[in-house]
Amino acid sequence: MMTIGGIAFLSPWILAGVLALPVLWWLLRAIPPAPKTQVFAGVRLLLGLEDEERQSDKTPWWLLLLRCLAIAAALFGFAQPVLNLESRLAGQGTLLVVMDQGWASAPDWTQRMATARTVLDEAAQANRAVVLANLADGEISPPVSADAARPMLDALTARPWNGDASGLKEWLEENAAMIGETVWIHDGLGDGPDAEVLAEMSSAGPVRLIGPENPSVAVTPPYLDEGRLKTDVLRARTGVESIDVAAIGRAEEGGERRIAVARAEFDETAGRATATFNLPSELYGSVTRISLVQSPSAGGAAFADSAIRRVKAGLVATSATDSVSNLTSPTHYLEKAVVPWADLAPGTLLDLIAEDPAAIILIDQGDFTEAERTALTEWIEAGGLLIRFAGPRLAASIGTPGFGAVAGSDPLLPVRLRRGGRVLGGALAWTTPRSLGPFEPGSPFSGLVPPDEVDVRTQVLAEPSPDLAGKVWASLDDGTPLVTSKRSGDGRIVLFHVSSDAEWSSLPLSGLFVEMLGRIMALAPGRGGQALDAEALKDTLWRADLLMGSDGQPVSASELAEAVPGERLAEGTGSADLPPGIYYRADGGEQDAGAEAAVVNLMTRETELAPFPDAPVGAVTETLGGTQPERYGPIFLVIALLLAMADVVATLFVSGRIGGRAAKSGLAAIAAIVVSAGLSEPVQAQNTDRSREAISSTAETTLGYVVTGARDIDRKSERGVFGLGAALNRLTAIEPGPPVGVRPGKDVMAFYPVIYWPLLEGTIPDREGLQALADYIRTGGMLIIDTQNGASGFGGASSGQMRRIAQALNLPPLAPVGKDHVLTRTFYLLNDFPGRWRGERIWTEAPPPTQGDGEQSEDIPQFDRVDDNVSPVIVGSADWAAAWAVDDSGLPLYPIGRPGDRQREMAVRFGINAVMYALTGNYKSDQVHAPAVLQRLGQ
Repeated sequence: MMTIGGIAFLSPWILAGVLALPVLWWLLRAIPPAPKTQVFAGVRLLLGLEDEERQSDKTPWWLLLLRCLAIAAALFGFAQPVLNLESRLAGQGTLLVVMDQGWASAPDWTQRMATARTVLDEAAQANRAVVLANLADGEISPPVSADAARPMLDALTARPWNGDASGLKEWLEENAAMIGETVWIHDGLGDGPDAEVLAEMSSAGPVRLIGPENPSVAVTPPYLDEGRLKTDVLRARTGVESIDVAAIGRAEEGGERRIAVARAEFDETAGRATATFNLPSELYGSVTRISLVQSPSAGGAAFADSAIRRVKAGLVATSATDSVSNLTSPTHYLEKAVVPWADLAPGTLLDLIAEDPAAIILIDQGDFTEAERTALTEWIEAGGLLIRFAGPRLAASIGTPGFGAVAGSDPLLPVRLRRGGRVLGGALAWTTPRSLGPFEPGSPFSGLVPPDEVDVRTQVLAEPSPDLAGKVWASLDDGTPLVTSKRSGDGRIVLFHVSSDAEWSSLPLSGLFVEMLGRIMALAPGRGGQALDAEALKDTLWRADLLMGSDGQPVSASELAEAVPGERLAEGTGSADLPPGIYYRADGGEQDAGAEAAVVNLMTRETELAPFPDAPVGAVTETLGGTQPERYGPIFLVIALLLAMADVVATLFVSGRIGGRAAKSGLAAIAAIVVSAGLSEPVQAQNTDRSREAISSTAETTLGYVVTGARDIDRKSERGVFGLGAALNRLTAIEPGPPVGVRPGKDVMAFYPVIYWPLLEGTIPDREGLQALADYIRTGGMLIIDTQNGASGFGGASSGQMRRIAQALNLPPLAPVGKDHVLTRTFYLLNDFPGRWRGERIWTEAPPPTQGDGEQSEDIPQFDRVDDNVSPVIVGSADWAAAWAVDDSGLPLYPIGRPGDRQREMAVRFGINAVMYALTGNYKSDQVHAPAVLQRLGQ
């Protein structure tokens, strides 16, 4: 290595070629030899003629200079000049470079490689030998030169498993004496051997630790808890406050699609946070994996296992007539409701207990025989789920001698029951049927909305008791328990206080009944994940079918991959010899070793991430992404290439093959390339946060909101747009990703078709921000401007202020939305557009003026748009964000009457119409005029 001022040359010997440039000049001048001048008298006859093909008698000096400069630029490029290469190595002797190559290194792998190359450059500058150790592969090279270590470094890739420092610890015990200094590019996570390895390194020489500002986060496999699909997000250090997790499943047309996105928010010092997906229960089984939305990795993704799969359930009918499935039988609606969640098998109680299903459903069961009671009690306490439905037989048996020592009590019921049922409605009743009340937040049914049409006419009543409130999962609007539950040993007992048919209530006729059974089935045992028995897997072989890549994306496994012994598979956590993935039997045996497909993930429900150990005394700590040396080798090579192109153009001109105009055009094109390269921003190889956000926003429809700087307003906007996206995902074919906050004038807004803007006093963007918003709507975007105070006209914005904003945004003339506007029928038929407030008008672009014949006047200047007659703005003051806003469980965040109120529903419908309006243009208007168009075509 040679250093000249602040520039270092990594391959300085190549610069020796510059000394040969004078010799090259002489050779280009002397070869071929210059033609000899001979006077010939007959040449006089050719005077005045112009030869189209000319040949110079010697090479012009400027062309020779151009060629020498091109060769000099190539020599400088291959010499690898580096600016500001300041060696930060402090020791002497062999340099040990340790690469944490595991899954946590994947999100910033490009930065790690750039940092490692800089370290090797520093070693080359000091002429020191290098030992390269990569922990995920467990390989440690012998001492080599820095130049020889570069190809080994370039061959490294991030691995989808954990790095292991135990092999490095053993190597240091034997070779610590040869190490003079250590540079460890770590991933911010630690395990057992790390602290011991650091102590050994510090005793051998100076230690330099380079790690990320925030270590990678991980996710556990998805699981069902209290009837909801959840996953745990793990972090090693504070810094990451919240992160989004996506549930990914199979698409009907093949491939994968994002089903839902949930956000995990950490407490101040907690290392674990839970993300709860707001999904219909019937979609749980379609989830194949989960993945972090930001910075995915193999640890930040997980395959779904048996924790969310269908279970086996038994159905016990009281009589043979009950088991006949018809529209009036007690089993008909129950079977339809359970089939999406479990494999249902009818039978007698003792036979079903012998088969050990995950759940048993009893329809109107009165008393039990002693054998049935004993067997059922033992089965429940061992972890079974018992679901009971009331009916005439159960009501008649309450208080009988076999029912319990205390009237109405039975250990196989969750609560004590009162003798005699409750009849609501009918000719002899004083009361009317009752509707369902809202579900409690702690209930498995939390998030479900009871439909108004469901009513209860007859039920069995629970005796009041101090612990009754903790056992109620659902109740009527007057507080009477409808579904109760209690724990019994490791199992659970659930009682519906109505029958399973439509005799006592209309609940079995509703879709809510299906959702409630799904939430209850999610509590059944056998959902805790893959539990493989090592003894059952003994002498079996398994081969991977799908593996998790280091970037969190599944990849097909090679057919030549070696089979994994079943004993190793039973350990259940990914490693170098058992990569995370989905495994199938490879020895021709039947799938009877515990699972049809074995799922191996890096994380389990019990996993905790540990931070990297504290640096030893005297160690230097640095953060990835700091100031890096600037490499100018590629720039010189590009200059050499451009000079060579200019040489070709000049040679063709001198030889007469092209004219002066063509030569000027060629040189102008080369100059344009140089200017554009100089004015453009440097291309960075690493994935910056902005590029990842751009990729995520353009991969799917993404809604945005303007960040005002007011924390409460921005929180409401984020949750409001999130709730609107969830409604779009649930009710339409649009599947938007997580909402993104944009700062006008600082962030690129072209990725978002619709941006919600809460226009309030003190939160108006500056001139650059308003210009960015004007450019956004001019190029086809749509702003939903909401003053949020329910005032008429333009809300809290004064008329002068609104005029200034309209002028800055170059808005077209606005007019109130009429009943025939396309916005009233893009998806739902709407008469008004309420939010938190209602009764206010909204404004869009005014329709174009027309002449007497109904055609548009050409004299009126129109707003310059390319958005298919879509208004660039929707202006209102209804506070739509508050009406749309929901938490991660799908529950409203701001009061608007009672939950599930009609006004909130209409606000969501307006939001859906607005997004459809922005995405589809005036197609609804075209449909309205279709008859007139067809009539004109017929004429």
